[in-house]
Amino acid sequence: MSDQSSLLVEKLWQLKRRVDKGQCPGVDFVHLNVLLREPVYRADVLRRVEANGTPELRALAREILASDNGQALLAQSSSRDTQRLEEPSRRPRRSWLGRRAMVLVPTLVVGIALAAGFTAFENRAIRIDTDITTDTVWETGNRYVLEDKIFVENAALTIEPGVVIEGEAGSALIVAQSARLFARGSRQEPVVFTSAKSEGERARGDWGGVVLLGKAPVNQTDARIEGLSETDARGRFGGSDEKHSCGVLQYTRIEFAGFEVYKNNELNGLTLGGCGSNTIVQNVQVHRALDDGIEMFGGTVDLKNILITGAADDSIDWDWGWQGRVQFAVIQQHPDTGDHAFEGDNNGDDHNAQPRSTPSFYNVTVYGNGNAAKKHRAILLREGSGGHFHNMIIDSYAIEVMDTRDEVQGLVESGDLTFSHNVLANNNGLDQRSSEIGADDDDGGFDEAQWLTGPSHKNTLMSASGLHPTVSNILAPHFRSRGLPPGVISKTIPKSEFFDESADYPGAINPRASSTWLDDWTAYPEA
Repeated sequence: MSDQSSLLVEKLWQLKRRVDKGQCPGVDFVHLNVLLREPVYRADVLRRVEANGTPELRALAREILASDNGQALLAQSSSRDTQRLEEPSRRPRRSWLGRRAMVLVPTLVVGIALAAGFTAFENRAIRIDTDITTDTVWETGNRYVLEDKIFVENAALTIEPGVVIEGEAGSALIVAQSARLFARGSRQEPVVFTSAKSEGERARGDWGGVVLLGKAPVNQTDARIEGLSETDARGRFGGSDEKHSCGVLQYTRIEFAGFEVYKNNELNGLTLGGCGSNTIVQNVQVHRALDDGIEMFGGTVDLKNILITGAADDSIDWDWGWQGRVQFAVIQQHPDTGDHAFEGDNNGDDHNAQPRSTPSFYNVTVYGNGNAAKKHRAILLREGSGGHFHNMIIDSYAIEVMDTRDEVQGLVESGDLTFSHNVLANNNGLDQRSSEIGADDDDGGFDEAQWLTGPSHKNTLMSASGLHPTVSNILAPHFRSRGLPPGVISKTIPKSEFFDESADYPGAINPRASSTWLDDWTAYPEA
């Protein structure tokens, strides 16, 4: 079977799977053997799919029609075929297998693939070693291996559901300002970025991660993304377009990413530099990143349905004027590594640089693993960053809930820093006044504990954990709340197209729902 025929068989298999999943009304089932064996049947199926299928399915049918020569792809043996093969005057006598090779090879190729659920066709490894400069689609059924830092420039990269992208050492996917990424997975078939190493051998920092760069405002002159050479102009980002789109990340997992290019210059699991509000980042998990889980450098990008598990530095980090919104985020910090759940900065050179970092968080659950081997802090704010934190569950932080540095009182008085209607459970540092006095005072005498527990903020304090005990399980966690006192008051969620205004509960998981937005597409591999 030629390479072209093999590719045609693969596409027909993809078409069958999509039809079986209901993507073509009026065509309930496609018989693959007949589809391959009978050109008339195949032509009829393709005609109906092209007329009634989803846009993606119609496009696939057109691709098949363009390369289909109308011949049978699954050969059948016959007495005439056997006589020709055995005729001694035409060719030397062969073994039984050799005499039937012309008949058996196509049949065996398809038969083996069918017996294995077409695993061979669905998991072809396509190696990526050059930058992407024209519109490109990475198709369902394939694996793509990043061999180096791959830039997407002046083009759109579309990644279909179920695609696995494996990163080798030193690799990363970097989408420049001039390009966009459309990674649209599904609940049953997420897009997965992971290590190229074998399962069981993977670890944090095996590859670089995903970087999206846009044209939304930042408060740093000549902003360039960290983790790349300062001389590489493709790392620039920022502009004046608050709504600029870097693309779409939906139902996507990023695993075992992040590496240090040189001292204090790292790539994260997911890096968003100057991405605007039309960028969609929804149902995204970053798992076991060597540096931060997700870091925003300026921009107005929003995040929704976000899970960050086991980041070795901060889980969500921001700098340079990020003003995005977050709803429904879960952070689980592992007991042996990690720093802060949130680390927020504005600008180290000018703490009052505009636009000021003032992200908004609603319905967030963060878990710090208590007095584990590595103790954590929930929130660090410094260098002029504000922020709005509401309807959160902050649970089991051994150091403290919040540490503020530099100027703070002015941010509170201006309304750039707010913290209310949160559940603070099983945390240290809230039952006494701050010990930051004298030389240890790094925030102008601001007392975090007194401020957080002030009655006007309507925060709820609990001595025990407010989460289900399995929240500490790093291989199979659950993040539902448990045992919250009656009468916990939630802050009214702002009216906007982005926010789900019905989320009248603390934390990221609806305690009344039988299923959660985490179901099916998330995973927690150890290696």
